[in-house]
Amino acid sequence: MMLLNFYRFLILLVGSGLLIAATNPLPEIVNHPKPQLELDITPFRGAGCIVNESDALDCDPQGPAVAFGCNRLSKPSDLLGGLKPPLPLVLCKQIPSRSQPEPGDYFYRTGGLLPNYIRYIVFRDGKFKLVKNLAEFKKIFAPIESAEEALSYILAVKNLDAYYGLKATPDYEYFVDRIEDTHVVKTEQGYLMNLYEKRVFGCGPHPISVVNILVTTGGNIREVSRKEVYKNPAEDMLCVD
Repeated sequence: MMLLNFYRFLILLVGSGLLIAATNPLPEIVNHPKPQLELDITPFRGAGCIVNESDALDCDPQGPAVAFGCNRLSKPSDLLGGLKPPLPLVLCKQIPSRSQPEPGDYFYRTGGLLPNYIRYIVFRDGKFKLVKNLAEFKKIFAPIESAEEALSYILAVKNLDAYYGLKATPDYEYFVDRIEDTHVVKTEQGYLMNLYEKRVFGCGPHPISVVNILVTTGGNIREVSRKEVYKNPAEDMLCVD
């Protein structure tokens, strides 16, 4: 009798798994090639900065590259290498000691209880220059005239990620039928692209959303839509500060 009950339980368990799989099938994944870009930061190396394994810059404390109130400097993703003009630039991360900066004094905030406020240091006309907001960035890098430039521009000014090589994972929970790698489409309004954002901080769940962004030739940005696409259920009970 005990053996019979065990087999009944096993059949029920397998049947439940099949039912879950049938109601939550894996989505179609569409992959797109990752742009082959490279960001040159040679002037920062020449000013006494060394890039460590985590892409942070260890710089001469007396050097001009750290004279802008940055707590940390780091090398951005090479996906920013499509910006025109192709100026060397690094991330300037500021951790305020008292009050947070004014909204017009930084691009975006990262981190949880101990936030970083993101700015850039650009090397232009033989000098290092602090660039602290979208308006200043637009003056340097607009107009936007190619898909690669549009991608680099958005990744620089928004706290979003480009995903490539996506794969359907049976352990994940999906909320859509189709997911695509990041790619850029030219439209009459400008350049439309799909980027991703993960809810990192706070207590779970920690879903990943697709964010569709439009950037115009003039460097103006509009979020077209956003939607949660999947999550890792193993992170549902995870709390991140």
